Amino acid sequence: MATQKGALLNLQKSVWQSLEDLCAGLNSDDWNTSTDCPTWTVKDCIAHLIGIEHRLLGRDVPNVDLPDTSHLRNDQGFKNEVDVVSRRSSTVDELIQEFRNVSSERLIILESQSDFGSAAESPIGQGSVADQVSVRIFDCWIHEQDIRRAIGKPGNLSGPVAEHSFQRIANVMPYVFGKKVNAPEGSSVRFKIYGAHSFDIGVKVVEKRAVLAPELSQATIELEMNDETFLCLACGRWDPDRAIMDGRVVIKGDESFGALIAREMNYMV
Repeated sequence: MATQKGALLNLQKSVWQSLEDLCAGLNSDDWNTSTDCPTWTVKDCIAHLIGIEHRLLGRDVPNVDLPDTSHLRNDQGFKNEVDVVSRRSSTVDELIQEFRNVSSERLIILESQSDFGSAAESPIGQGSVADQVSVRIFDCWIHEQDIRRAIGKPGNLSGPVAEHSFQRIANVMPYVFGKKVNAPEGSSVRFKIYGAHSFDIGVKVVEKRAVLAPELSQATIELEMNDETFLCLACGRWDPDRAIMDGRVVIKGDESFGALIAREMNYMV
């Protein structure tokens, strides 16, 4: 468990530092640029990340009125929006300082945690401390990518944090293929991902259950896309039909079935 703790803490520190370095180079126009997250600017993405850590620290959450809730789908979405709206009046300098403060305080707590297997809450539900940190690494990285796309500064799509995050997405593809798509027995799909981080994901249905199939020799259908498209479809950032139409997703095999898979890739709450 100590090895797991050290590895996760290194990833968490790495993505926090990457975000801090990215924010240091933003100008006022960058901060106010809209992202792929509905109604959120770059500044709002940082406010969201602060808010999650703020809640995990057990701090009081302000009571604010939400002017627009049409894009919210669940309770977690409402919580996220409160965290964002309550910080809209903060200056950029205040926001950066709060980000540094909450991340530093959280790191102290995590480093003092002896057992990463003990129970802990996270935005996706009850799990272990390891689960909680794994989710936080992923969430920070996803929103770093939201910011980078918005301001046209790509980066951090390869390396340990990216690998960790892409693996979390890959692990959900059996759920997408088996439950959401309801793929038939014996069918299979290969997601062929290229770019800064290139990899393949094989999934097949065996005894009515979709499972990862690393050694999949021949898939029923193949979806080819770059790493950015993969994360944007899985996280609900881009419209699947437009991605197919624009050639960002190439389907080999049954095109209608492939399009259905692409449409169902979004699993984010």
